[in-house]
Amino acid sequence: MTRSWWLLGAAVLVPCNGCMEAPVKHTVRKVTTEDVRHDAEKAVDTSARAAAQAKEDFEMRLKASLAEMEKEIDRLHEKGHALKDEAKARWAEKMADLEAKQQVARDKLDEVRKSTGEAWGHMEKGAQAAWDDVRKALQDAGKEF
Repeated sequence: MTRSWWLLGAAVLVPCNGCMEAPVKHTVRKVTTEDVRHDAEKAVDTSARAAAQAKEDFEMRLKASLAEMEKEIDRLHEKGHALKDEAKARWAEKMADLEAKQQVARDKLDEVRKSTGEAWGHMEKGAQAAWDDVRKALQDAGKEF
């Protein structure tokens, strides 16, 4: 019976042995101005790289879209040669409007290309609006002719 009490006591004390460990001391390292400067430089560099990548991606999409639009405009030019009288006059007017809008879009693309990584973000909306305008004019011309 004494032996049972011993085993019972040992069974209770052994698992609790780890419970009595001293708490780990945490040391707090003070943040220096050098740490802040380093982290700020790192954040600025990361932000600049992200902006440059976004600009490059946007520029690539605009170039691809421009090439697509130019093919569609060429196709519309070929269709226009077969038109007669009033339809031909309307076609010429639409094509002139479309080509003017296409030139505005090309100019916006050039502005995006020449812009710095930070400034291009302000130009993105204007360039996208010009592109949307050309795309809409192209769709309208395609529906009509």
